[in-house]
Amino acid sequence: MTTKATVSYGKRKIWDDLWELGESTVKTTTQELKQTFSPLKILEGIVGGGNESPLIEKNDKNELKGKQNSTPLDTEKLRKKYQEQDKQKEEALRKRLFQLVKRGEEEAFQTQKQQEVEKQRMEAYQQQEKKRKEEERKRQEVLAEIPKGKIRRSIFSPKKVVQRQQAEVKPAAGKQ
Repeated sequence: MTTKATVSYGKRKIWDDLWELGESTVKTTTQELKQTFSPLKILEGIVGGGNESPLIEKNDKNELKGKQNSTPLDTEKLRKKYQEQDKQKEEALRKRLFQLVKRGEEEAFQTQKQQEVEKQRMEAYQQQEKKRKEEERKRQEVLAEIPKGKIRRSIFSPKKVVQRQQAEVKPAAGKQ
């Protein structure tokens, strides 16, 4: 019987150990679940309250350090890189805008210059046209001033019949 008692005692010891292990596991898992899924913690996170207990924060940090397989993200370094990229883009846009403005000014200057040249050309053309008309008028006046001799008439008709060329008469041609 002693063997049965030790066996039964051994079985009982194993069951007791398993019972204690189960109880401790249940207690620890419930505590961990409360820390992870605490409605108060979720509510404080939504509202923005920062009154979390230091123990929970310490446990969370320890858990994060233990579970992390990669290096933490350096947000300051990322922010600086993004700022640098934004500055480069901004500088490129500034240069582009400056070039557009400069090109617009040059085009405006060119059109203004072309208008001035066209205006000068038109003035020169008008002056030449005036001179030409003046010369034409003077030539017509000179032709109108040439003396004409008497118009010879037919004896039979009082109308003009033929206009003949008169011999050129030079005044004082016979005297010398």
